[in-house]
Amino acid sequence: MFEANKTAAIKFGIDTHLIEEKTDTQKNIEILGDDLTFISVREFQRTKHVHRVHPYLGKFIPQLVEVFLRRYFERGDTILDPLSGSGTALIEANVLGMNSIGIELSPFNVLIQEVKARKYNIPEVEKEIKDALKRLKGFSHRLQIKGKGQTLFDDKVERFETDSEYLKEWFSDRALQEILFYRSIIKDYKNQDILKIILSRSARSARL
Repeated sequence: MFEANKTAAIKFGIDTHLIEEKTDTQKNIEILGDDLTFISVREFQRTKHVHRVHPYLGKFIPQLVEVFLRRYFERGDTILDPLSGSGTALIEANVLGMNSIGIELSPFNVLIQEVKARKYNIPEVEKEIKDALKRLKGFSHRLQIKGKGQTLFDDKVERFETDSEYLKEWFSDRALQEILFYRSIIKDYKNQDILKIILSRSARSARL
């Protein structure tokens, strides 16, 4: 292992001796041109550009995918990822000028892939996100908090209902109302898929 990688590993309590026993770093460098442990790669680098759009457990870091694409493929080639997950390989292939095809069972994962790969009118997207946020803030402001975690609603504020016991258990009443309100206005915008991803990220952070 590189000394920089050892230092990073020790910092996080990782057994560097075990890694050195199981990993032939020098062979990796000779064949692929890089140390595949990538322990010293910081989080902001592992989630560069669109890879940060939504968390996804178990995805490859883009640097690892890039090593193999550069080693075994050329610009203009087509790659197939049969378990494409959140689309890391597809995006990195696109960055390197390669065509890519992904196969994925999860509709939500496909949504993440599409949002990552699509071309956008950035000013339009920014305008829609800000408008949706403004409407959400207006709705949230009208909700009144009283007592120990109990949410009371102004008679003029629409209350949103859901049959999902999962949502009722995982979110406070106020947070759930805000989530359901936001979901209800997504249909009013052109870039709905981006707003759905924003909703998912926000919901992950709002759990009890």
